[in-house]
Amino acid sequence: ADYSYDAEVAGMAYSLSSNACNLGLAFSGFHDKLSVLIDAVAKKMREIGSKSSSVPENLYKIAADAYGDSLKNAVFHTRPISQCARRTSDLLMKGESFPVEEQYEAFQELTLSSLDGLSDQIFRKCHVEAFVLGNARSDDARALAKSLEQSLALKQRLTKLPEISEARLPEGRTLWKLPSTDKDDPNHAVLLRIQLGKGIEEASLLAVLCKVLGSKFFDVLRTQQQLGYIVGMGSAVSLRFSNLIAQVQTEFPPDYVRGRIDDFFEEHFPWIEKELTEEEFKTCCSGVLSELKTKPKNLAEEYAMYSREFSQRTYDFDRKDRIIAHLESGKVTLPALRDYVRERVQRAPRLYVQVCKVLEKE
Repeated sequence: ADYSYDAEVAGMAYSLSSNACNLGLAFSGFHDKLSVLIDAVAKKMREIGSKSSSVPENLYKIAADAYGDSLKNAVFHTRPISQCARRTSDLLMKGESFPVEEQYEAFQELTLSSLDGLSDQIFRKCHVEAFVLGNARSDDARALAKSLEQSLALKQRLTKLPEISEARLPEGRTLWKLPSTDKDDPNHAVLLRIQLGKGIEEASLLAVLCKVLGSKFFDVLRTQQQLGYIVGMGSAVSLRFSNLIAQVQTEFPPDYVRGRIDDFFEEHFPWIEKELTEEEFKTCCSGVLSELKTKPKNLAEEYAMYSREFSQRTYDFDRKDRIIAHLESGKVTLPALRDYVRERVQRAPRLYVQVCKVLEKE
């Protein structure tokens, strides 16, 4: 509180986040004052909730009310399509987060006294990694990380880092049906996840495939069939895999919509094999390259490009550059795309997640 307003006026900012296995501290602003802000925030984090300084009751109430409301909204008032994505992550990922329902249940047991000595417990033994962007050299980055370590009064390192892992889907097709947690939402949702390899070649081909089919998926399922307002297809990179994602939020029965999604791919995969022209293929490749080469407008956007590699500890920071190089190498051809669809995509394991409305009113 002593520094936050002055820091904001001076163009400085910080934020604190958490997941299943770490705390995330982000600082931004003029590099010559970052160490001052880091020192002030870290010392306050180390102090508050320690044995010598309990959390003030009014501060606890404000934070608990805000956090409780956000958890309640996440559990009971999340769009069905977002529930699909969250449940998929809960199912496949380990070490990134806890299911929000379990977080909400655990929150009900928290009291002010639950925080007594918490900072001592957290910082007694932990591991610190720093990612620095902007007007800073390697020596500056090390100095900032050292400042954080000293201000937090860290004494012991972890002997083993928390595990982050991702499950491989079983072969074939898996269907998971779930009731919606929002009793007032009149919509269902269907999400298809096709799990594919994460290599540069596959990532390049998947990006082109999604460029070829993405607009057609929207046109067929949204514009022509009018299945719902939220309709989309694209790719997503996870810890170990690249994934083709197709999703629809709808008032139509979810089994019917799942069938419409399957019909789209059963029609358009053969279309790629027999009718996709070289001209359209090259146009899509150029579109993918143009998007990949778009420069970030600020440091926040630049950090977003690397945040997954940092948080998941893959440190694959030049992945995008290698995909660009592969696309420009001439190795991504129409025959290569057809082979990729035929031999890999169509044989890859699929997970369908269906969130079904519980609202009785039609």
